[in-house]
Order: sequence, then C-alpha cells, then structure tokens
Amino acid sequence: MFRRIIFLIAIFTPLFSIIAAPVFGGSSMNPAVDKVVITNNSDSVQVSFEIKNAFTKDIEEGIKSGIPTTFTFFVELYRKQGLWFDETLAGMTFRHTVKYDTLKEEYEIAQGEKPQSAMRVKEIEQAKKIMAGGDNIIIKPASALKKGEGYQLRIKATLDPVNLPFPLNYMLFFVSFWNYETGWYEKEFVIQ
Repeated sequence: MFRRIIFLIAIFTPLFSIIAAPVFGGSSMNPAVDKVVITNNSDSVQVSFEIKNAFTKDIEEGIKSGIPTTFTFFVELYRKQGLWFDETLAGMTFRHTVKYDTLKEEYEIAQGEKPQSAMRVKEIEQAKKIMAGGDNIIIKPASALKKGEGYQLRIKATLDPVNLPFPLNYMLFFVSFWNYETGWYEKEFVIQ
C-alpha cells in the first residue's frame, strides 16, 4: 500500500507540474514597464509609459467574453538625497478598466487619470494599447523641482483580481490566476 502511494506521488507530481505550469504563471512572458519618457515642460513634469507583455491569451479571451478587467498603475516621484533617505515628492495611483459590450461589439475603456472621458474602440489591439499604458501623466508641478538636482521616478502596474458573482466564480476558477504585477521600474533624471 505504501509503495503504491509513493509510486502515485512520483508519477503525478511531475505530470501536474507540466500541466499546471502555464496556468500558474509558468509563461515566459513577464509583464514589465517599458518605453518610459519623462518630459519637463515649463509648468509640469509629464511621464508616458507602456506595459509590455500585459496580456496573455487567457486575459484577452476573458475580455472578449465580457469580463471587466482592471489595471492599476502606481507612479511615484522622489528627490535623491545622496546618503540619506530619498524625499517623496508625489505619488499617484490610477486605474484603467476595459469592458466588452457584446451587443455593440466594442470595448469601453475608462481611464482613471482622465475621468471625464470613456473611450470606445472596435478592435482588441486598440483596447490593449490604451489599457496597458499612460500618456502624458502629470506628476508634479515643475516649480517644485529644482534645476540641477537629481530625481527618481518609480512606476509599477498590477492586474487587479476579477471578482465574479457566486456561480461564475466556481465555473470560471481560472480567472483568479490573472492577478499579477510588474516589478518597480526606476528611472533617475536631472532637471535641466
């Protein structure tokens, strides 16, 4: 009896790891913050960025089936202090949420940094591009930043877990594996 249990464990453990690897995050596509551009205008500091590898096939199929999907972005600005702790100057959190309207066959995207406008697009590629990035996000008035000093910008993104109603949370259990986050992207810059 004991030998059978050991045999079954030895057989099913590698088999389970092979089958479950793609579901439990074994994919080679890790999301990361990319293409960060910092612009210093006369009255503001703006940042633009995108998240590469933000969408897996499962996430894309879930969106196409009408499951609302939300990305949360965290943007932080620090003044570099040399050997001392860096001074926090600004922090901003905003969300992008996409919902597919199956009747109109279009994607509605709400951007937290632009609350007065919800965008509607027909193509999934357009929706993915809008969802996975920020464009000209104002972080801190430039008057608070001093020329010649060093600053650090940090950006992170998370895919919020989907909370489905009672019967769906058991039928679509794989949706809970969508929860992921990028590492902190850090970029140092000097105001010119």
